[in-house]
Amino acid sequence: MNAPNRLVPLAVLVALLAAPAISPAGPHKGVVGTMLPASPVVIDGKLLTNQGQPAADRQIHFENIVSGDAFLTRTGKDGGFNIALPPAVYNLREEHGPIIVRDIQALSGELNLGTVSEPGGWQRWLEGEGLAPALIHSPAPITSNVRPGQPIEPDAPLR
Repeated sequence: MNAPNRLVPLAVLVALLAAPAISPAGPHKGVVGTMLPASPVVIDGKLLTNQGQPAADRQIHFENIVSGDAFLTRTGKDGGFNIALPPAVYNLREEHGPIIVRDIQALSGELNLGTVSEPGGWQRWLEGEGLAPALIHSPAPITSNVRPGQPIEPDAPLR
C-alpha cells in the first residue's frame, strides 16, 4: 500500500470524529422558558473631591467596559448621585477626569457605592478622558445622507 492510500482510513476517522453529533431528540427549538427584559440597576453614592469636600454639580459618567456606552448624570449639592443603568460592568469617571471606581458589577437590584473620592495628582493627568459633544442632533436613531446646513430629509424614492 502506498503512502496516499494509507492516509485514506486516517482521513475517514478524523472526518467522523470532527463531524457534529446528530441529536436523537430532533432539531433544537430554541430557548426553553420565558425571556424577560433585564431590570435596570439603580446605582447611588456620593462623590467627594480629593480634598474631601462634596463634589457639587459635577457631570459624571458610567462607561460600560464592554460596549463603551456612556451614561451621564450630575451630582447634587452634597455630591450625591443616583442613576438607573442596564445590567453590565462599568467604570465611573468624572467629566474630564480619570477613572474614579473601576469594574462596578451592576448586574441586578440596587447598588450603593458609598462615598467615593476623585483621585488627585498624576493619576488625574495620566488617565484623564472626556466625552466629545454630539455633532448631529436628530430624533432619528440613525442619520445618514445629511447635507451640511440643510434639514434632515429622506432621499428621493427610487424609480
